[in-house]
Parts: sequence; structure tokens; C-alpha cells
Amino acid sequence: MSTTPQELPPIPGRRPALVWVISIFYFLSAGWVLLSFSLIYSGAIPLNEAQKAYFQSQTVFDHGSTIVIGASNLVGAILLFLLRKQAFHFFVAAFSVGLALTLYQIVAKNWLGAIGGPGLVGAVISWAISVAIIIYSKRLTARKILK
Repeated sequence: MSTTPQELPPIPGRRPALVWVISIFYFLSAGWVLLSFSLIYSGAIPLNEAQKAYFQSQTVFDHGSTIVIGASNLVGAILLFLLRKQAFHFFVAAFSVGLALTLYQIVAKNWLGAIGGPGLVGAVISWAISVAIIIYSKRLTARKILK
């Protein structure tokens, strides 16, 4: 008798519960991001001077990069929901581009001054969630759940 717990394989044709959770998380996140940017650029949310300067400094490249990252995460979530192994690659691409863009924003656009301490905590939590999802999607691929 084994003392280590073994993972049961999923029932064929059923998605693991965590796939549902991740997919719903990304679907809701995409909507939240669109709403947040709409409220910021419409002036409905008051911004401090550092935040105003940051958003005014955004270029077509910055906006385009943000759209590419969001779209990659959304496609990754759709592919994960469809149990496709390409989800892993979209999540890795979104995370990598996002990290590179964040470094650029820190150096060139005073990102840290604009988001403040709570925003940095949120960003770190977001990165940790992304890494966990990347690891999970890789594990599902290795277990042949994603095909």
C-alpha cells in the first residue's frame, strides 16, 4: 500500500476544475482591464500627478504591447479551456512579453511611481499567479490532458 497520494486521472471528456477556474479568471480579467482603461481614459477615475504623467506618456507601442499581452493570455485561456497544449506557449509568451514590457516601463516611464506600493504588490501577485498557471499547463501537457 502506497503512503503517497496519487492523482486520479480526469474523467475523459471532463475538464479539471482548475481549468474552469483559470479560464473564468482570465475571461473576467480581460473584461476588468477593458473597464479599467475605459474609466481611466474617460476621466471617471481621478489620478494623481505621477499617474497622469504615466498614462500621458503611453505611446502606440505601449498600448499595442498591452493588447498583445492581454490577447495572448485570453487565447491561452481559451486554448486551456479547449484542453489544447498550445495554451502553455501562449501563457509563456504573455508572461515573457509582460515582464519585458514592465522592465521597459520601470526604466522609461516611471511605472513604479505611477502604481505605488499597493500596485507593486498586485503586480507581484499577478506574476506569481501567471507562473503557477504556466507550471500547471505544462503539467497538464505532460500528463497528456492537454493535447
